[in-house]
Amino acid sequence: MRKLIWTGLLSVGALFTAVTVVPFYLSRHAATEGGSCLTLRETPERCKFVGAPLEMAGSPVFVEKFAHAFLPTSKELTFIDSRGDVWTAPVKTLTDGASIPTIFEPIIGDRQSRDYLLAAALHDAFCGVGNEALSTFQTRAWEDVHRMFFEALIASGTPPQKAKLMFAAVYLGGPRWDDPKRALDNVPNSDLLRELQWCAEWIDATNPTVDEIKTWMQNREADLIAGTSTAPVL
Repeated sequence: MRKLIWTGLLSVGALFTAVTVVPFYLSRHAATEGGSCLTLRETPERCKFVGAPLEMAGSPVFVEKFAHAFLPTSKELTFIDSRGDVWTAPVKTLTDGASIPTIFEPIIGDRQSRDYLLAAALHDAFCGVGNEALSTFQTRAWEDVHRMFFEALIASGTPPQKAKLMFAAVYLGGPRWDDPKRALDNVPNSDLLRELQWCAEWIDATNPTVDEIKTWMQNREADLIAGTSTAPVL
């Protein structure tokens, strides 16, 4: 009798694990090991915005070294990514609707679009100029912030190939705070533009995952910094 009871308890425990723990583990594991809003975009608890559409209010703000104006948001915007992590752009986040560095316009094209606005505002809340006083500013790792930008692009309807190219652009030309050994600030703009062009050709040819794009960038950083980068073999 005791054996039957013990066997029954084991069965119940196994069922509980299968129904609750395993799916959670697999979901989390998939998100960590290369999953993104490309694969989880239909999950109602993730890859979604709270507070959309974005609303702006107040006078335009001009930031040093930028000819165009930035506008402050009038309400909080939140994004839940594929891992379930929560990202928030507070009220008065300054954004111009474009987180892509201007040097990449010849490849990216129009940096400002309704498709990019939500992702740009969230990205700006964590690393955009003029937002240094926000409670969110540079409080997450720079690689995670740029990854969030990609996921927010996908969740807001940006075509995957375009979102991948925009992710490559912010990863290559965006800020890398608290990581001086990997800073690309001294790399000439012409070299950065050429590198993004090579990456764009590679993305078109191979349709890589976002993690593969990140690995591409990591593998080529040393040569970029040394000024010895050469065209990759596609």
